[in-house]
Amino acid sequence: MNGKDSKLDDLIANLPKELTPENDLWDKIEKRLDAPISLMTKRSSHNLWRNAAIACLLLITAFIGQKFFNPLLPLPEVDSALINTLAEIKAQHEIQIAQLQQTSKLVNWQSSPYSSPVETGIDQLREAAKQIYESLKRNPTDKQLWQLWLWAQHREIELLRQGQKLPVSQNSQGATI
Repeated sequence: MNGKDSKLDDLIANLPKELTPENDLWDKIEKRLDAPISLMTKRSSHNLWRNAAIACLLLITAFIGQKFFNPLLPLPEVDSALINTLAEIKAQHEIQIAQLQQTSKLVNWQSSPYSSPVETGIDQLREAAKQIYESLKRNPTDKQLWQLWLWAQHREIELLRQGQKLPVSQNSQGATI
């Protein structure tokens, strides 16, 4: 290794101490240094405006091209039969909920120590179902929205039934069984 290190040291020692360009660049540098500042800023501002104009032209061209080649399709008319079905399912669900709530008045499951998470879940499902229903009214042909809405309704009914099976606290007054 000693021989390789000394060879490397010799090569480094033989390198030139400074590099000179092939042609003299100082004349070009001097001309730029002597140029007035206002001329340089005019050129850069001219280039800036030119680039901005080109960008605007491209955006306008893209917008016109999009309108020409991909015109806005008329929105399909909302199928009134689907909207009616949607309203009927919602009404049936509300009837089922009312029946379950009537039963829950006989069994006071809200007095259970476990009722708070169930009530929170029911409230969250109702809010989600309401938002899904609004989306379905705007787009009644979306099968995934239908499935999600029906699932939320089914899950709400399940939670109400599970809430009725919760153990009831014996200390509550007015609990009827």
